[in-house]
Amino acid sequence: MQLSTVTGQLSACLETVEKALPVRTTVPVINNILLNIDSNRLTFSATNHEIFINVSMDHQGSDSGRILLPPKIVDIVRYFPTPSVLIDINWDNYRLDISGGSARFHLYGASAEDFPTTSVSPEEELTESFNLDLIRFKKILKEVVFAASTEETRPAFNGILFTFKGQTLSLTASDTYRLVINEIYDQSWSFEETKCLVPAKALREFLRIAGEGHTGVTVGYQNSLLTVNFDNTFFASRLLEEKYPDVSGVIPFEFKTRVIIERKLLEETIARAALLAEGKNQAVNIAVKDNRFEVRVNSQEGSMEEYLPVEQEGEGLELFVNSRFILDILKIRDEEKIIIDFHGEGGPLIFRLLDNSSYLYLVLPIKKVN
Repeated sequence: MQLSTVTGQLSACLETVEKALPVRTTVPVINNILLNIDSNRLTFSATNHEIFINVSMDHQGSDSGRILLPPKIVDIVRYFPTPSVLIDINWDNYRLDISGGSARFHLYGASAEDFPTTSVSPEEELTESFNLDLIRFKKILKEVVFAASTEETRPAFNGILFTFKGQTLSLTASDTYRLVINEIYDQSWSFEETKCLVPAKALREFLRIAGEGHTGVTVGYQNSLLTVNFDNTFFASRLLEEKYPDVSGVIPFEFKTRVIIERKLLEETIARAALLAEGKNQAVNIAVKDNRFEVRVNSQEGSMEEYLPVEQEGEGLELFVNSRFILDILKIRDEEKIIIDFHGEGGPLIFRLLDNSSYLYLVLPIKKVN
């Protein structure tokens, strides 16, 4: 059986699906990429038992079949010297003869009989789903995923909590030192009230494979999986079974101090301060008084101080905070100005948006600097 296809298109499919290959596994079959061939489609699939990626491309042919491709084929096609590639499959021994111009490769695949599949297909009806522009969905994810924990000792906080209710989707992430909540409202949605906990690691992988075009995306869940379907790509992630704690009680109702500050200027100032910040906490000293936002660092390497004008409401205060936590939020936002609410010297900082009350980012101050 022969397949003739465009090298670039084939490479794009393989490089996308490669992201689901396991780093280490005790199940050898999933070290491979599944190729499913029918009369008009080539479909490539891979899984590490946590995520599943399925990518399709058009194909004109009369034969069909399934074969496992060794992962080395990804690099072979990536560096192939010709704009088209010919793959000859011998079904008796699963040998792959790959050729184009003067280049010849011979690889051995395997039977696809034992390759696992997801319990949801792109065509299956989902328990809950919604449609969005892909660019908007990526932006929504980027605004929360950075705050999720990467420590395996806190499995619930390794996830992003998706809360569906009516016409609102709420995303929550925390590593116990900070918390972000992002609520998205759409009149076209109508959700039953339910929740699912999606691994942040899986969503980071999705962001790596998602394109830049304004294509439509369908997001949903079914059978303990979150699924994302767009263009020729189907992405699925297993949900976490841990119970996510109720975080509403850590958000204060009233601030003691509020400032409105230029986001970009604050980002640049904190970045300069972080150059001298030390230790695990990368602490910087923040003080608010007399419509001034003061940033200071005093470490073994040196010291700095800088201040910015702000619109201040409420009392003055001084505290220490992790500079990386502050930079994380300032880098992903693009607003000209941002609100910071303070709740006393021992209370949290809450970053809010001037024109969007449904987004907040809470950071706990550092109680003691070593």
